[in-house]
Amino acid sequence: MERMRRRWSQLTAEDVQAIADNTPPEKYSLGGAFASGPYRPPETDALTGKSFTMRFSDGTVLDYSFIGRNTLRWSINGGEGHEEYCQIHHGTCDEEIYFINHYCHGSRPPRSHCLVIDLGTGLATACIASIGVPESAIEVGRRFLFGRIDGPWPRDIPIHGYTSDLVGKAVSWTYVPGKLKVKHIYSMPMYYTYSMVNGDKCWMASNPADYIKINEHMYVFSFVEERQTGTQGTFLNNTNNLQDVGAFFGVSVEGLSCKTLGAVGKYSTMYTLFDEDVSDPLI
Repeated sequence: MERMRRRWSQLTAEDVQAIADNTPPEKYSLGGAFASGPYRPPETDALTGKSFTMRFSDGTVLDYSFIGRNTLRWSINGGEGHEEYCQIHHGTCDEEIYFINHYCHGSRPPRSHCLVIDLGTGLATACIASIGVPESAIEVGRRFLFGRIDGPWPRDIPIHGYTSDLVGKAVSWTYVPGKLKVKHIYSMPMYYTYSMVNGDKCWMASNPADYIKINEHMYVFSFVEERQTGTQGTFLNNTNNLQDVGAFFGVSVEGLSCKTLGAVGKYSTMYTLFDEDVSDPLI
């Protein structure tokens, strides 16, 4: 089996900005190996015509208005409004949970917003990510915000937050049947390990990760491919039916990537990398 080559990048911050500025939505939001599979949930226009004000625990206020299936207008802390191309998916569950992903056009450094909003509880989680950290011009840095949506929802429901519920479990996710398969080993509260098979190539690495609890069966799992491609992945996982919807954000010489994708999974064991999956008796 051929091992994937390392993909170190010599791009500067100026290179990254130029690439991001010159990548149009029809390129940065569509296609690619992960995003081309059949398990990506359909985009939805269920939020069209709705507006929300989200207030987060650090004092940040985000205002979002959804103009159409792929268009929204947003502002932060009462500032200038921005109209963006977006991708919106209904969470892989019966609840009114939505996964919203968009690039912030013209941002410096290049920035994306990824939100999970629950219209059943009035709670919201936002991931504000930007490309470039002191160690690498292509590595994504981010911060998570937890808060509430203005409206009629009860105020005594605890806001979303970090969790270790997934630690000690492993899931084998299939993005493209017969080709692209990734095993996530949720090994530590702030790290995870993955092994990937793509045709005759394989790859394995451990990277920083965050785990956030939305409810008893919906979790946000997010990682950064540190010292690799620098890309961020953020996923909304349903641990009941093992379906997910997520987004990748990053940059390479091929252009900016800010696109959504989906997979189906099955529980596996933490103790093998590429062996045939087995059922986890602890689930």
